[in-house]
Amino acid sequence: MSKAHSRIFKAVLGPVLLVSCLAVLQHSPRLSAVILLLVLIACYIRFLFTSKTTLLRWVFVAFLITAFVPVDISFQNYPGPPRFVPLIMGLPNEQDFRQLQKGDVMLGGFIVSGNEPGWVLVW
Repeated sequence: MSKAHSRIFKAVLGPVLLVSCLAVLQHSPRLSAVILLLVLIACYIRFLFTSKTTLLRWVFVAFLITAFVPVDISFQNYPGPPRFVPLIMGLPNEQDFRQLQKGDVMLGGFIVSGNEPGWVLVW
């Protein structure tokens, strides 16, 4: 591969990766995937200087996996140790509010798209 082709490939790879990752995040918004998107951008910058794609490929695959896994993370402070709690989407009932006060569930909102995580890691 000539140097011109290599430069074109490096220049085109970044925008294609970014657009494809943003399209995935539109369908499946996950905080863990957003964090991996930032790591992916850092790996792409490393790729521009070193031309090594191994780490870039691994982080991209990890991004795709975390975007569709039914588990996410949360930065909200919950009482107790870090643990996984169920995510309640839609209109909560009285029992859900009691569990919320104890820190046993997390409320996710009223709009349900069908691709929400079932469990959330709280701190």
